[in-house]
Amino acid sequence: MRKLIFIAILLLIAGSAYAKDLRAEKIERFLARYCPTSPLHGRGEELVRSADHYKLDYRLYLAIAGAESTWGKNPPKRSRYNFTGISNGGAVFRSVSHNIKFTHETIATKKWYRRYRRTGNIMDLVYVYKGVPPYDRYQRALRFTMDIVTAMAVPEAKPAMLAKEEKPLKPDLMAWNSVRYDKFDIRKTIFVD
Repeated sequence: MRKLIFIAILLLIAGSAYAKDLRAEKIERFLARYCPTSPLHGRGEELVRSADHYKLDYRLYLAIAGAESTWGKNPPKRSRYNFTGISNGGAVFRSVSHNIKFTHETIATKKWYRRYRRTGNIMDLVYVYKGVPPYDRYQRALRFTMDIVTAMAVPEAKPAMLAKEEKPLKPDLMAWNSVRYDKFDIRKTIFVD
């Protein structure tokens, strides 16, 4: 009997360890709505894991990738996996995972980003990461992604028998529902259902 209880407890612990992180679900829902053809689809767990490992905001990579390459749709011609524009688009990466790890590691460890790590102010990151003005538009692009991801509602899990399949919007219709990042007011909170 004790062995059965012990095994049941182990199964519960193992099951909770692999439960889907809601932050990753928010990232996936954001990409599905604003950039359905992004090569970052399915990488929400990886983004969250890497951000947690380096103690960074889980939305940061996604925001930079949005500002630099439209969430991976338009990477620099020199490097097809450089979604974050590292080294002015000149850095070459083996894979998307390599770019995710390198970007998080760079921001978390390099001396240039010390001030951002200390304050957490996005403008401290923008001055160093962007390098040259105009900073305002770049900051709006980052803030847009970060605020929308935060506001993404994640539906509560339903039992499989009660779950209803939802038809995804077509990519061309989704663009009409989107807010242009350059028209985004960073002082206003947006709630997305």
